[in-house]
Amino acid sequence: MKKERKMQMVVRKVSFAEAEEADNVYWANATEEERINELVSLRWMVWGKEGKVQKISKEVHKRSIYED
Repeated sequence: MKKERKMQMVVRKVSFAEAEEADNVYWANATEEERINELVSLRWMVWGKEGKVQKISKEVHKRSIYED
């Protein structure tokens, strides 16, 4: 028996220019605190919290679209 999805998938195709514009609008509307927190998070991902280089691992979990 096939379950029906509770939410429909939304897929939009946009150009790189449209994606860049949406990104600019997002960051222009973000508060200073949000921007600083994201910069700190990015720095920690690259250099680590203690200044040591850490490797970023890619984790993939394949799930069924009908999984609860």
